[in-house]
Amino acid sequence: GTDQQLTFARSFAGAARSDAALADLEAMLDGSLTFDGLAMDQDLRWVLITGLARRGRAGTRITDELAVDNTISGKEHAAAARAAQPTAEAKAEAWNSTMVQADTPNETHRSIATAFHATGQDDVLAPYVAKYLEAAETTWEHLGTHKAAVALAGLFPRALASQELLDQVDAWLETTTANPGAQRLVREGRADVARYLAGQAKDALNPA
Repeated sequence: GTDQQLTFARSFAGAARSDAALADLEAMLDGSLTFDGLAMDQDLRWVLITGLARRGRAGTRITDELAVDNTISGKEHAAAARAAQPTAEAKAEAWNSTMVQADTPNETHRSIATAFHATGQDDVLAPYVAKYLEAAETTWEHLGTHKAAVALAGLFPRALASQELLDQVDAWLETTTANPGAQRLVREGRADVARYLAGQAKDALNPA
């Protein structure tokens, strides 16, 4: 019943990758696995479903849960869970909702953008590096300041952190004529990736 317990449950759902961990998420949702003090409220159910969706294990749970929680919040959670799925179709739909359509509701737009990238989805995410940099040229004008900022921050391909990614971003920054606000957000994403890689390099030199 503590904040720490809830934080652990949410973090576990976000990090779950093995079959055993994903089975635990499924068991928590169907009630066969419970923990003293942990309330399985609607928000936590969506967190668990999104964790399953991220690994391609959601099945019909997104649609089923939305039928139960057909609220504005439920629709936002469902949109995020769909965007998290590791399929080309899910990513294309999410990309269209965040970078192409200008009329997606603000909070739904934010939910999709923050759920789009996930580790372990390199194959379906790789094409979106070039798409992101191409879109960044005109996103400020196409979506408007607020949505452009959300999209460029949330959709920067941090999950694909590599020197190759840095090189692609650097090449874009050297030639772009994008709005300065868009350039700033791309630079911030680049700085995040550079820090990730520097940390990995340090860990490699000093293994535990």
